[in-house]
Amino acid sequence: MSTVPDASLNPVAGTRTPAHRITVAVPDVDEATAFLAELVGPSAVDRDGGAGVVSFSAGVEVRLVPAVSDAGAEAPPRLVDIGTNHLCLRVADIEAAVAHLEKLPGVDVLGDIITIPEGPIRGNRWIYFRAPWGTLFELQQWPDVPGYADSTEDRLHHDQRPADDAPLPTLLGLDHTGYSVRSLDATVDHLVTHHGAKVVLRTEIAADRAFMLRQFGLDVEGTSAMAMVVIDDTLNLELFEHGIPGQEPPRPLDRLGGNLLELHAAPHPVDTAHHAPFGLTLPGPVTA
Repeated sequence: MSTVPDASLNPVAGTRTPAHRITVAVPDVDEATAFLAELVGPSAVDRDGGAGVVSFSAGVEVRLVPAVSDAGAEAPPRLVDIGTNHLCLRVADIEAAVAHLEKLPGVDVLGDIITIPEGPIRGNRWIYFRAPWGTLFELQQWPDVPGYADSTEDRLHHDQRPADDAPLPTLLGLDHTGYSVRSLDATVDHLVTHHGAKVVLRTEIAADRAFMLRQFGLDVEGTSAMAMVVIDDTLNLELFEHGIPGQEPPRPLDRLGGNLLELHAAPHPVDTAHHAPFGLTLPGPVTA
């Protein structure tokens, strides 16, 4: 059976602690785990009790945990709501990857492939899609030389490697995990101070209502401040502060779309999870 690259650094739960862990609540763990296996490869997926475990290179683990039993009747949080998480897969040929997604039952590819014409993410290509249970995921293709290389020597983690049996065409791995936060500055300050994050790029993005409806299924408009940081040169975080009214607060981990970000993942009881004032849900005691 094929294996995830760097498996010694990238174990499933129960063998060694991963470098970083992203936990996400889904309505049906079996369904969600099987769906991700259809993208990243069966050898990258395992089970740990009631959770699904998806292992990526560089020691990043995604855990899928069950939401409350009535989660099937609940809509996922909107991309712009505080604390909402999305997972982005990096590919080398985004058209080929989209064509594959469009053949999978229950998957909804949203809008068009967007190519960024200028700025620090110049040349970046992206598109979002909904999993069968409604949660948003993203595909992203980076150019050989990212736009932010014009202004910094720092780099995001661009050395992702997939499992050998990954079905998604040209998959490279997990590009980033993204979050909508209440305060971009406070979030970045926390990550730099407490987790040694490097800020690689910052930018402003404006979108009208028609664009937001087509690309994300959201009937809103506004201006967003965005930053991308890298932790330990292994995990990219994409952070958005959306200038949009009516944002919902973070969901707890037992509700659909609730999530927990464990950086330098040490074991913490799940009941220690807290919503930090700036917008992330983190484990352990509250840290200023």
